Amino acid sequence: MKAFKTESKIAAALVLLFAAGLIPVFLLGSCAYPSADDYGFSAYSYIAWADTHSVIQTVKGACATVAERWYSWQGTFSSIFLMALQPGIWGMYGLVPIMMIGMMSLSTLFLLHTVMVKILHTRPAVFIGASMLYLLLAVQCMVDKTQGFFWYNGAAHYILPHSAALFLCGLLLLLVTGEEKRSSRLVMACLLAAFTGGSNYITALIVLVLFVSAMGFLLFLKEKKKCALLVLPFLFFLTAFLVNTLAPGNAVRQEEMLVRPGVVKSILLSFYYCMEYVVDTWFNWTYLLFLLALVPFMWETVRSSSGRFSYPAPLLVLFCSYCVLSAMFTPSLFATGDVGGGRVFNIIFLDSMLFLMLNLFYCMGWFAGKMEAAGAVWKAESCFEKKAVRWYLGGILFFGVFVGAMYMKVNPDYFTTTSAIRSLVSGEASAYGAETKEREALLQEAAKSGEKEIAVPRLTVHPYLLFWSDIEEDAGDWKNQSMARYYRKDAITGIGQ
Repeated sequence: MKAFKTESKIAAALVLLFAAGLIPVFLLGSCAYPSADDYGFSAYSYIAWADTHSVIQTVKGACATVAERWYSWQGTFSSIFLMALQPGIWGMYGLVPIMMIGMMSLSTLFLLHTVMVKILHTRPAVFIGASMLYLLLAVQCMVDKTQGFFWYNGAAHYILPHSAALFLCGLLLLLVTGEEKRSSRLVMACLLAAFTGGSNYITALIVLVLFVSAMGFLLFLKEKKKCALLVLPFLFFLTAFLVNTLAPGNAVRQEEMLVRPGVVKSILLSFYYCMEYVVDTWFNWTYLLFLLALVPFMWETVRSSSGRFSYPAPLLVLFCSYCVLSAMFTPSLFATGDVGGGRVFNIIFLDSMLFLMLNLFYCMGWFAGKMEAAGAVWKAESCFEKKAVRWYLGGILFFGVFVGAMYMKVNPDYFTTTSAIRSLVSGEASAYGAETKEREALLQEAAKSGEKEIAVPRLTVHPYLLFWSDIEEDAGDWKNQSMARYYRKDAITGIGQ
């Protein structure tokens, strides 16, 4: 009971820390406004809503956008549908960080709960503690915080499909390990499979890899009935994936890409860039503290699952994890010759942390098996009963606060929360919000008039989290053209800075 109280207190403290860190971030969202592709992809929907205030007509506008882009630019129909319904249409763009962080958090909690509690029978406090450690790092150290949480178009194309993929993985695990609620889980799995198949190619490719790997593994174990449960969701996914990849618009977009390394070179480069970014660039002191803090939680998970699983070939699991993460770099390299931008890095970063958790757990399980074979007693008591473990976690906390404070002092934008606080306290967030609100009011008024061309001021304040891009002085720039399309103008020119 003492150990349970200790781990419950730790879990509660981590939940409070995570929630407290979100307050400034969500407050900052009230100053967020659409930009760039937000306008281009939602023009039909916005015009439909402005003219009719009908939800049905607005959705029809989104469907028209999907059809147009499918033929002219890209096949990712499910992502485009979401992008066409950006919240700024209804004046609710401030909800974007709540939507993105909320979906990312819920999907992560669902998957980890499925694995740790449902399958491995971990105690709830252990699951909550490990999940909060993951979410703290995910929110505070996201690679591109603007495109991950505050710019709807980029986040809807990557964070939302990533979240859908986590929900899908959790549902498929429940399908093959449980007997109850199979019908409802199967329906939801089919819908999510179709959605991910029509989303960005990184998420779609990884879901394809996981489907094929899971079905092959079950057949290897001669679990044909369990494998059969995955067939229908896989067919839904495959149909959507083919509709996505065979879209005529993909060929149109590819013609604009001057550098395309080919399949083999793209795969080889993927292994290199995975090592460069995941191991060299992103694996810093925050990653290290994350892993160290996870150790007692993963050890308790191993104790809970003792006797249910064996842990053979940990190096093979590590290698397979590396291959899957490397595959996430391949679509961008193949299509554009480039490793990808912040939006791409965000979901690779999130998946890399999940694979770190998996490999830490698996290696500890393997080590525990060796201890047991050697006759060591390791399952007798919870590690949270040991005073040394509490001092261990306290030391990690002290080191994290000490080093984190130094980083925040030098670079307030290093963490999402401190960046949000800086923008709110300095007044740059409110200034940015006032400028964008004033410009939107000017454009909305102009949309009602008969004039076909208009000049509007460019933004002079660029908060780190809120600002992604702005229109140019050249009316022919694609961002200006997207805004002009949104407000039904022939041309919009940016003036000022």
